[in-house]
Amino acid sequence: MAVARTLEIPGYQVMQYLGSGANSTIWSVRDERTGELLALKRVVKSAPDDQRFFDQAQNEMDTAQQLDHPSIRKCYRILKIRRWMRTRELIMVMEFCPGESVQQNRPVDVLKVVRIFQKTAEALHFMHRSGFLHTDMKPNNIIVAPDESIKVIDLGHSCRLGTIKERIQGTPDFIAPEQVHRRPLDARTDVFNFGAALYWTLTGQAITTVLPKRSDTIQLKSELELTPVTDLNKEVPPALGGLVADCVSFGPTHRPPSMEPVQIKLELIRKQLERRGESGPAARSDKSNGRPPGAAKPPGGQDA
Repeated sequence: MAVARTLEIPGYQVMQYLGSGANSTIWSVRDERTGELLALKRVVKSAPDDQRFFDQAQNEMDTAQQLDHPSIRKCYRILKIRRWMRTRELIMVMEFCPGESVQQNRPVDVLKVVRIFQKTAEALHFMHRSGFLHTDMKPNNIIVAPDESIKVIDLGHSCRLGTIKERIQGTPDFIAPEQVHRRPLDARTDVFNFGAALYWTLTGQAITTVLPKRSDTIQLKSELELTPVTDLNKEVPPALGGLVADCVSFGPTHRPPSMEPVQIKLELIRKQLERRGESGPAARSDKSNGRPPGAAKPPGGQDA
């Protein structure tokens, strides 16, 4: 889709083009009345089949307005632009989320990855307790701010717990088998998407799913082949590698039943990694010299 690099929306000062998606562009704008910095998603309908993009935008708005969590992007309103008696564009006004997605800037420090995904798990657990699923969890839908807070974005494919979708929706590298086979979806579906996103973030490689990117066929498998995370990234502790493997188990009954145990396990792994960091070479050296970790050396920069 050709992207227009200029945009005029009454009541908003357009600041910057931020990116594009399926039949949509994202902009930062300033509310001329309040001065607030916001994000704006422009969705264009150029053919009858594009109605699904309108439906996704409206679905994102409807879901987001029922969720109030600091790690889930808020959506405020939709503007409809009509031409020749038909709606040709939707403009969705959303919370501006500074930072970069995990896909744009993949963190390599395992502790940082665990912190990001622990917060993401908390946000998804909140969604589930509110009766909703995300169903398109992937690295591009996790924004990490400069202060290391996160935002889960893009609720266009979200749905109620127990939904059976009319068509396959999801991203091939992260989609769960039950999404492809159009079975009822529950919290374990997001657990799979989450685990696949965590696998990619830790390794830089995607898992093999039943919906290959370069094929129009569905692979009718009973299991998924998975190279262990710890084989691809030696910095990953076994407990984290095991959690990822559990999350992306082919059968939902073999996965964690909800995001809550995933969140708890990530918290334990985070604390272990933090303790390991505190007892690293520098800390051990300080301790051996009779000083607490991090204490300053005596004047002159050398030990007595």
